[in-house]
Amino acid sequence: MFLRFWIGIVFLVSVLQAFSAAAGVDEFADFFDIDLEADDIPSKEELEKSFEKYDEYNKKYRSFYDLLDGFDHEFQTTIAAYGMQEKRLKGENEDLYLEFLSMIPKKYYQYIGPVLFEIPNMSEKILNLPGIKETKNQFPTRIAEQVKDIKNLEFVSPAYYFLLMPEAWPGYEEEIEYPKMTRYHPKVEYDPQFYAAIKKMVRPEKYMPDYQEQDKPSKSDLRTLRPTKDSLLTAADIKAFIATIDAVDDWAHQPENEFWLTRIGIMWMAYEKEQEIGRYVPSGLKDLVNPCARLVQKARILGKERELAQLVSGEGFTLNEWAYTCDKTIKAYRLANIRRGVVQAIREYRRGIYDDEIKGMSAYTQNVRFATMQSIIQAHKAPLSDVLAFRKNRKDFGEKLREKGFQFFGYPINRY
Repeated sequence: MFLRFWIGIVFLVSVLQAFSAAAGVDEFADFFDIDLEADDIPSKEELEKSFEKYDEYNKKYRSFYDLLDGFDHEFQTTIAAYGMQEKRLKGENEDLYLEFLSMIPKKYYQYIGPVLFEIPNMSEKILNLPGIKETKNQFPTRIAEQVKDIKNLEFVSPAYYFLLMPEAWPGYEEEIEYPKMTRYHPKVEYDPQFYAAIKKMVRPEKYMPDYQEQDKPSKSDLRTLRPTKDSLLTAADIKAFIATIDAVDDWAHQPENEFWLTRIGIMWMAYEKEQEIGRYVPSGLKDLVNPCARLVQKARILGKERELAQLVSGEGFTLNEWAYTCDKTIKAYRLANIRRGVVQAIREYRRGIYDDEIKGMSAYTQNVRFATMQSIIQAHKAPLSDVLAFRKNRKDFGEKLREKGFQFFGYPINRY
């Protein structure tokens, strides 16, 4: 069992490293890379100025009396001209809706169509699509066995019709006839270099009878001097980071700090949407990949880096060292607990199984797919030695993670 773990981890590291070089996906790698010493970050004033255009629409009046002699006549003339035009104005997200609907089998329109008619200002072109038009005020006909006996189910909001799909519930299997597979013995080529790498990590003598572990201090028991973005973790580094979690988490959840960190985060995501690459990255992914480095950058924007540095200095960290250690620990945790489905999805992308599907999408949607896949790769980007160091502290880290509700400093720490 233990040996299979090392083989699996070596395999995962090789898959992630090879996949990060795939065409299209690697274009987003630099966006998720954070260098706390070299990166230029915007000031609070720059973020606020950039965010001004997202402010609420100015109607030019507050009450009926503002529409009298003092009303803006230029605005009145412009808006009246719009009202007399017969040309249809395309909605902002109309193309995205159309592309999304084109990728969905029509048998699922019954779960999506009814709610589209309740969205204000929804495009008439979408509402009149064949298959969508017929779903107006219609209740789905395919109901999952798990919910079909619920009383007054027909009064559920159309926004939750997707929960009525049989496919949305575990255990659903379509009756598809598959060919019977004949057992065979796959030909496995012996790779001496692969097993040599395993033996470097796990010594064969550890599995001999009467083997006793010698309690000797190792490099992993020592702290890393001046850790950088690319330095390797030790078990002592992770233990020191765990000791800082409570203080930093309490600081991040102070009402004033929580408000400003959230506000800066929203403005910063909008600011990055103006970038050539950032406009394709779904909001919040950069924060999920490197939560601690982003926290430090936000503290610097707010001028609160000294407060945060004092909280981690007790364990001998500078602010940058703490952020790097924190993010590397979280990535090692994710890689050590990566799900089989995530590995399978990465392998399938690497083998080009989804190439035809992606080529049929718009350029925007293709880039969003690539950006999302790159975020998954970067979120699990950890060398094997970091994973080994994490395993020595996995019990303490897991207890702290559960204690904090699987969130550190306002960021969800999930396994993907």
